[in-house]
Amino acid sequence: MVSWSRLFRKEEKPADSDGVSSYAGAEAAACPSAPATTPGDSPDAPTAGSASATDSSAADVSPARRDFLDQFPGGMFRYKVEGDGPIDHMSSGLARLFGCDDEAQFRALTGGTFKGIVHPDDWEQVSTSIDEQVARSDSDYVRYRIVCADGEVRWVDDWGHLVESADGTRWFHVTLMDATDRVREKEALRRANERLEIITALSNDVLFDIECSTGEAHVYGDFEGRFGRAPEQADFVVHRRCQKPCSLNITSYDLSPLMEQIGENSLVDFETSTPGPDGEPVWYRYQSVVLYDEDGGPVRHVGRLLDTSEAAQRESQFRRKAERDSLTGLYNRAAALDRIETLLASDDRPCTLIAVDVDDFKGVNDTYGHLEGDAVLKELAAFLSQVMRKEDVVARMGGDEFLIFAPGLAAGPATDRVLEHLARGPFATQRATDEAALAEGRRPAHAAPSISIGAACCLTPPMPFEELYAVADSTLYQSKEAGKAQYRLTVIG
Repeated sequence: MVSWSRLFRKEEKPADSDGVSSYAGAEAAACPSAPATTPGDSPDAPTAGSASATDSSAADVSPARRDFLDQFPGGMFRYKVEGDGPIDHMSSGLARLFGCDDEAQFRALTGGTFKGIVHPDDWEQVSTSIDEQVARSDSDYVRYRIVCADGEVRWVDDWGHLVESADGTRWFHVTLMDATDRVREKEALRRANERLEIITALSNDVLFDIECSTGEAHVYGDFEGRFGRAPEQADFVVHRRCQKPCSLNITSYDLSPLMEQIGENSLVDFETSTPGPDGEPVWYRYQSVVLYDEDGGPVRHVGRLLDTSEAAQRESQFRRKAERDSLTGLYNRAAALDRIETLLASDDRPCTLIAVDVDDFKGVNDTYGHLEGDAVLKELAAFLSQVMRKEDVVARMGGDEFLIFAPGLAAGPATDRVLEHLARGPFATQRATDEAALAEGRRPAHAAPSISIGAACCLTPPMPFEELYAVADSTLYQSKEAGKAQYRLTVIG
């Protein structure tokens, strides 16, 4: 199998000459010297003292000893170093480990060699590792996969002890134990740790884990990048929760190499929403990375959905507060101009800009007071919002001046009906009722002013807002000059 460059222990008795399997060789395999462990592995290896390997015929094995070997967990066997490692002795546990009914089935499955035991994909690594270990010692430890009789792939821990018989033949005495559960647990732990590191890196959070008995503190995340300094004990020990004095030994784990390994092309980070149980949007932040193998193929997709609904609601409230007029709830001047200019630049449909002004609003404030004036403005704002469509931009530009932008609304009967409705205003019914009070010389309880409207319809946008607004404002002036309480429309293009 491999070439050896050291002298090995001599057996005290000659090996069997007939090549018949016996439990005596397996018994010797049950007591290998303490194995050397490869870096990165920590098997639950049995401890045994050094002993010379002995051979004897199966007849020399007592029933009690044979029963002990049969019940031993795992498998024991001996194989010759030369060639593919032909196996001459084995315990029945080895056949059971491979899911075989007997030795004959095992030999048919593996070819009766050590090489036939090892998964083909692991053979080169296993043989190299054994070679390196026995160059330093006569014992070795390796972990590899096997293929059972039913095709299942399982992991095994292999402890071997190398001896040389009196005739110069070199043998490996091996104990084989099923390590599948340990491998799966180790892999699950590795994946969990990797998942934690990725999620921590994605969230830009800092995690810490403190062992109170030792004072060991493990900090994960870019603490220095976030806080501008190295972590200190006061950052993690909150005396409101723990009054016991302690001294921490802090170890920081920088996750930036992980993010560099992930690379920009595999990182996805955006905010979106999905309808909740009540139909309202539930906002969340989608973050994920794709891990690739050496050939560039995707291996794992790790990420998280971070609930941002509360933050989104706060942002929406702040945005609404910044965009809305505090008195009427309509868009304020800045927000309205931003939206109108965007629509004018992106929508090629005809559109209409409507300027609305309260007639004699100064008289309302002088006669009824500013509280009544505010009530008039709020009622007019509600009226304008009710008449116009949801897609229209309805805004208070300041004082008693309002502005409406209606994309897709062209000159014609529909536009005339909208303007007529707006010109009547919200107080038309009240003004008719107030005529009796005015006839008797009494002041009505509430103000009911009329409104004047000037509209500009652009048939072929895009058109600069300043030009469209100048036409609408000029048309409003004409409406007021003509007697107020009416509308006028100017068509452009």
